[in-house]
Amino acid sequence: MTGTMKPIRKPGTLLTRALFLVLAGTLAGLVANALRPSNGIDWFYPWSQYLEARAAEEGIALASLQETLAAAQSGEALVLDARPLADYDAGHIPGALSLPMSEVEQAFVEMQLFMSPDMPIITYCSGPTCDEALRLAMFLRDQGYPLVRVFLGGMEEWQP
Repeated sequence: MTGTMKPIRKPGTLLTRALFLVLAGTLAGLVANALRPSNGIDWFYPWSQYLEARAAEEGIALASLQETLAAAQSGEALVLDARPLADYDAGHIPGALSLPMSEVEQAFVEMQLFMSPDMPIITYCSGPTCDEALRLAMFLRDQGYPLVRVFLGGMEEWQP
């Protein structure tokens, strides 16, 4: 016979190779995670603790619920809601103004009319799993407003 023979493929060879690659990749990831200088990635880490740590890294102080409410009522600080305008319209901390993080570039131009660099500012968003308030605080600080703090509890903590 003068023909070329086709290679014989064993059943499951492709599946075996794919399974090997998945297991090898998983093992490599676990080893790399264990060897990281920061002791690896936490598998379960409360987001609010991350936000607290990030605020501390950035040098941004936190405000409590009582401080935020007192500041909003007395006018001693400008309280800014970082949530989208629709959320602000649905309910917000009394005395707070809206400066949505999602539209910060445009909204900040108008908000500057009510702000001065020596004015204390407190930002908040929906709650301890929302990072918009921290991002807004960092933006404001970078724009020359150093007296900015973050109320991490946000609307979730404010609402009874």
